[in-house]
Amino acid sequence: MFTPDGNSRTIAVLDLTHAGIIIAKKLAELGFNVAAIDVYGTVEDNILSDLESEYRITTSKDPLPANDFYILVSPAHLDPMYPMLEDAGDKGIEIITHHRTVGTILSMKSCFEDATVIEITGSKAKTSSASLLAEMLSRRMKVILHTSRGLELWEQGNSMIINLGLSIAPGSILLAMDLLDEKRIKADCYIFEVSIGLTGVADVGVITTLEPDYLIAASSSRASDAKMSALSHSNEKEIFFLNVRDKKAQYMAKKNNRIFFTFGDSEYNAPEISDADLMAEINDTSLILKQKEGSFSSVLSPYYNPGSYATAFAVSASVAKWMNVSSEDISDVITSFKGLNGRMQEKEISGRKIIDNSNSGMDIHSAERSLDYALTKVVSNPSGIIMLLGEEAAQVCEGLSPEDVSEFLLRRGRDMDRIILVGERMQKINSENVSYASGLEEGLKAAVRMSSENDIVLSCVKCFR
Repeated sequence: MFTPDGNSRTIAVLDLTHAGIIIAKKLAELGFNVAAIDVYGTVEDNILSDLESEYRITTSKDPLPANDFYILVSPAHLDPMYPMLEDAGDKGIEIITHHRTVGTILSMKSCFEDATVIEITGSKAKTSSASLLAEMLSRRMKVILHTSRGLELWEQGNSMIINLGLSIAPGSILLAMDLLDEKRIKADCYIFEVSIGLTGVADVGVITTLEPDYLIAASSSRASDAKMSALSHSNEKEIFFLNVRDKKAQYMAKKNNRIFFTFGDSEYNAPEISDADLMAEINDTSLILKQKEGSFSSVLSPYYNPGSYATAFAVSASVAKWMNVSSEDISDVITSFKGLNGRMQEKEISGRKIIDNSNSGMDIHSAERSLDYALTKVVSNPSGIIMLLGEEAAQVCEGLSPEDVSEFLLRRGRDMDRIILVGERMQKINSENVSYASGLEEGLKAAVRMSSENDIVLSCVKCFR
């Protein structure tokens, strides 16, 4: 696929917005001729100039003729009608994803030595699954965790922030490894949360769930297919953990002779759940983890909604058990867990009770489940609900559709006393008891002002945190 053999033709890296710059740099460092194409025109001229002067990378904001290149590196979500992709398809020029390219670069650089590498993707529960798993594994090893929350070092059940601000685009793994090299930090295990797929370099690949599925690449393909693609191209020894409900992932794994295990949770009542290698069952104030060889349980904290973490409990426990973490250590982690910031965590701000569900993976289905949960709190403690709903950036994981928000308000608007819609795209939505805010912090301040101490503020804003 990649062979720096003096070939005068060049690799083109498309899309510099989603960590494509670091991919282009690393290919250049490995001895390839590289051209970097700023597909969206978002990169400043001085950055493009630095790529040319420091790395001898050709840059362009316009499409270039595909036959100038022998490989095009493109993100899974780019419109296939982008001129260079369309041209390459017509001329039989190889096109590979950012994900596969990152996996190849990491393999060529031998980044991980004797460490175990775990990659986690999926539509839901990626960050919470990765975070719980890191704490479980840290009871017996040194763990690096890279998620949308940041880059962390975990040891003996405690975490230390190394860096904040990296995305979970596949190229960000390369940035994370550079930061670790600079600080001379090495670990026994590396856990990476990756958006819309896996790089194929890991020892363990996890797909938390393929649902809800959605269209990508200008509606020409499905996100689920991109997430499953590693089942056909990853290294031969990679072990996979798949949701028992995702039948097409299991079919693809079998077709490609992959070794895989399944997990499930009782939040979804389906006959196939009982066939999972590990099932997480939430029962009142406890979690029961069931395997064919037996089960064990954990007491759950009352300070968050455990139902929203059912998949994460199943994922983390499945992989931890496979890596020989004891049932006791797994149970201790779950019992002490109080939810992640922005993922159905209950807290107080200025004397107001907040149910915080604002995160990068928030969608309209998650918002509705959050409302249902808030209404159970109203029954036990009569009060009103003020809901923040919207997005801080339309680019966050496909954004939050204003059409979905409008339909949700038509169905459920009367279940709330006030609604604060967040983000520019929500300004055109008209509904009863609605006001508007430009961002999450502005919306929270408005919610505190218009609420009483007995009210519940429900925060459901799609944002990076």
